[in-house]
Amino acid sequence: MLLIDWENTYRGSSPVDWCEENYTFSPHIAEFVNTFSNILFIVFPPILMYLHHPYSQHCGRGIHLIWLLLILVGASSAYFHATLSLLGQLLDEVSILWVIMAAFSMWF
Repeated sequence: MLLIDWENTYRGSSPVDWCEENYTFSPHIAEFVNTFSNILFIVFPPILMYLHHPYSQHCGRGIHLIWLLLILVGASSAYFHATLSLLGQLLDEVSILWVIMAAFSMWF
C-alpha cells in the first residue's frame, strides 16, 4: 500500500524560500516575478524547435527532447515558485537534472 504524505503538496511546505518576498503582487502566487519569468521557458522552446528543424534533420532529432524538457522545467519551476511546496521544489530540481542528463547524453 502506497502512503503519500499530502502535506508535502501544501503551499509553503518547502524549506527553501530565498528568491523574493512572498505574496506581494497576488494573494495566490507566492513569488510572482519568478513565476511569471518562467513563461519564457514555455514560449521559446516551440519557436526554437521550429528554428532548429534543419539542424535536427542534419544532426538528429534529439535536440527536440531538450526543448521539450525545457518546457517541463518552465512548468515545474512556475509551479514551485507559485506555491513554494516541497513537491514543486522536487519537480523543479528533477526537471533541471533531466535537461542536464539529456544534453550530456547527446554529446557522448
